[in-house]
Amino acid sequence: MPTPARLLPALLALPLLLAQPASAPAEWDVDGLEELLPRAETPAERRFREQWLRSPDRGQILADPPPVAPIRNCAEWDPTVGVLVRYPLGLPYTVLRDFDDVTTIYVIVSSASLATAQFNFVNNGVDTTHVEWLVRPSNSIWTRDYGPWFVFDGNGDVAIVDHVYNRPARPQDDLIPVEFGNAYGYPVVRHDMWHTGGNYMTDGAHISMSTDLVYDEALSANGMSPAEVDELMNDYYGVAAYHVIDDISPSGIHHIDTWGKMLGEETILIKETVASHSTYTALEQRATLIASLPSSTGRNFEVVRVFCHLISGGNPASYTNSLILNERVYVPLFNHATNDAAALDAYRDAMPGYEVLGYTYGSNWLTDDALHCRAKGVMDPGMLRVAHVPVVGDQATDVEIVAFADDRSESGITAVELHWRIDAGSWTVEPMTATSGDEYAATIPHPGAAATADYYIHVTDASGRAEGMPRAEPAGWYTFPFVPGATDVADIAAALEGPSAGPNPFRDRTAFQFELAFPDRVSLRVYDVQGRLVRDLVTGVRAAGTHRVNWDGRNEVGERVAAGTYYFRLNAAGLSYTRPVTLLR
Repeated sequence: MPTPARLLPALLALPLLLAQPASAPAEWDVDGLEELLPRAETPAERRFREQWLRSPDRGQILADPPPVAPIRNCAEWDPTVGVLVRYPLGLPYTVLRDFDDVTTIYVIVSSASLATAQFNFVNNGVDTTHVEWLVRPSNSIWTRDYGPWFVFDGNGDVAIVDHVYNRPARPQDDLIPVEFGNAYGYPVVRHDMWHTGGNYMTDGAHISMSTDLVYDEALSANGMSPAEVDELMNDYYGVAAYHVIDDISPSGIHHIDTWGKMLGEETILIKETVASHSTYTALEQRATLIASLPSSTGRNFEVVRVFCHLISGGNPASYTNSLILNERVYVPLFNHATNDAAALDAYRDAMPGYEVLGYTYGSNWLTDDALHCRAKGVMDPGMLRVAHVPVVGDQATDVEIVAFADDRSESGITAVELHWRIDAGSWTVEPMTATSGDEYAATIPHPGAAATADYYIHVTDASGRAEGMPRAEPAGWYTFPFVPGATDVADIAAALEGPSAGPNPFRDRTAFQFELAFPDRVSLRVYDVQGRLVRDLVTGVRAAGTHRVNWDGRNEVGERVAAGTYYFRLNAAGLSYTRPVTLLR
């Protein structure tokens, strides 16, 4: 793909402009070679932006059509093949030496700096057999903000979706996603809306979050309303629920990764700080707000907190600015033994089984830029993705475990296994049976008495990939309590009769019908073929008798969904039923 025409005439003189001093003390790279551009704009860059926005001939790229729907935007915890950084570095070599143990390091480096980079990597113990050099010019170290965002389209193919980097005075950075795609064979789809990676997090299903910076900049740079932003995010990234939240402060860079981080589909880490700090009240309000929002599993997000003491300059440390890379979490530390240890423990408690590692970097981790900002995961185009809604709460009957397994390598699934045990006894391994599409199921039988059940899911494909849920299995697992209750599946099944869906296929409306012999708690939801929640139709107790629930082919926010196969999933009377329907448009 050719280089996009984003370079403006005025940018040809940028080297002189970018050399002007920033308002904050300058940071130098780890090898002392370059005065680094800050994550925020320098005063000169702000003036350039203001002039650029007023220019009638500022120029825009011609946006590509969106990928084929339905689209899934990769989450940070999805399987990766590498991590993208830039040289000269804004990272300590200690973290690079740990990166090279488990993945490939993709390094953006200019041709003039390549030999120096290679020498310094070797001299500092980095295994350069695990390094790929992307020899291209760049402006800054902030690969999170300008680096590639990865999606899978409706055909199951990976692509990079490229936003316009919200630093118009850094045109070389803005080109990196296209340069990366060209170099490593990822197709690139471009749109013209301003955005930045540090102000974006997604759950890998259909929910994403940013601060209101995205709305403000899309209006000033693109003339887009919030509704138009939401529509673009749905069209290009498959984001059906875009939660845009007021930032915690009127100052700073307004990136959500300075105070919050998704750790999984249901868990979000939010900064906590001293009550005397100006952001304290806003942080408490945001934590309460996010805890009220439904996750893609249908349950509300669980908000966990990490205490962030005040560092130099009087602002909180940024323990939330960490990097998840496969089954590891890389956390910035701030030279405070007690709080550093507590921060690492907060991650370990929230992410059982993950290897949590901490890194100091002199005084260069700041309140609004740390490790997450300076490194970006490179998604595996042949990933084996496993999804599962964990069982929670008391269970009085046999429990059906349902998992979604999708091998993007197209090599074929070789095994889907449920590993379970009762009261910390020996693990039992059950093969999970394909039920529909990429869905698999197996049952943990009720032990006949009160007990604690642990379980995890393990999947392999013919390419040699292995993944599971939770993602750090077998080091981590899910736990739920069995309570005394009926265990005769035949008796339970008699309480639920005749689940059916029709008309099938349908265009405007279909319905799911079921009959309850006794009053019971019912959950009826619609999922897409990738296991993402589309619509929550019923949650609560329903009376005995026949029930017919309509679905109009729309998602939770009332938008018409794309044509394709969808699945009704009913949970009632201790059992789970799945019925496919095909939507025509």
